[in-house]
Amino acid sequence: MSTAQIVQLQQDASLDEMNEFRRHLRALGPVQRRILSVLMPQLVALEQAGDSDGALSIIEEVKTILWEGRRTRH
Repeated sequence: MSTAQIVQLQQDASLDEMNEFRRHLRALGPVQRRILSVLMPQLVALEQAGDSDGALSIIEEVKTILWEGRRTRH
């Protein structure tokens, strides 16, 4: 497999993940959306600062919010 093919597969996977995230985001209620709008910039800042423990903590919070959204939206 060529380098170009590998890069294309990675881009396709990233696009798929982004589309899945957007689908789940649209399914959330307004409270979960507001919370995520605060947490996501914090996640980016922690990642840029090299604080992987802090970033993982935010990711766990995001997962919890997404999971709560699934359970509360019937």
